[in-house]
Amino acid sequence: AKGPAGSFSLVNHPADKYLFISAGSGITPMMSMTTYLYDAGRDPDIVFVNCAKRPSEIIFRERLEHSASRINGIALKWVVEEADPYKPWTGYLGTFNQLMLGLMAQDYLEREVFCCGPEPFMQAVREVLVGLGYDMDRYHQESFHAPTLEAEDVPDDVVPDEDSKAVIAFTASGITANCTQTDTVLAAARTAGLVIPSGCSMGICGTCKVRKTEGQVHMVHNGGITDDDIEEGYILACCSNPIGQVTIDA
Repeated sequence: AKGPAGSFSLVNHPADKYLFISAGSGITPMMSMTTYLYDAGRDPDIVFVNCAKRPSEIIFRERLEHSASRINGIALKWVVEEADPYKPWTGYLGTFNQLMLGLMAQDYLEREVFCCGPEPFMQAVREVLVGLGYDMDRYHQESFHAPTLEAEDVPDDVVPDEDSKAVIAFTASGITANCTQTDTVLAAARTAGLVIPSGCSMGICGTCKVRKTEGQVHMVHNGGITDDDIEEGYILACCSNPIGQVTIDA
């Protein structure tokens, strides 16, 4: 048996404000760090986000709610995929996304972020933060699934670069648009004089769904497209950034 070890700790990254984001048993290190600040006897500034299948599966829920009721500065945000039968649920329902983050912590850009959970979950969190312009040097993660990543070993996700050029070919219209990677497909189309139907422009309504036939895009949406659509090559033009050369059937 050995004592606690590792670098995934707020002790190594002190800050005035924290944002803890976890899923399932990934709540464990977040619980430890929150307890540490609670036991220190001062009011911390923590937005504590945990995602679970249903409310009854939220680990440490009662203990965390007890701590949050006794001091200021622990804001608990539960996200579940579905409610428990015969039990009303008034918290967040669905999967963690940009809209939820904006409601949970409007000052997220000012917070040190710690994330723990399955790799697909952490990738989704990283995409949300990158899409919102968060400084990823202040993002720290730890996975509880093998192979274990070091706390600072964050994968190199595709991140649109404002200095990198992109080209979008709209085959049905015969229009080619030159833009940068930080331009959305919808914005590039409008600049080129092509009208793609759109609604919310936030990745919610799905009105701007178009089919990508070639190339790569970076898409961070808020539920306006299904996994089946994505597998068939569809993207939401309003929240997709072209990476290099892309061909769109529009």
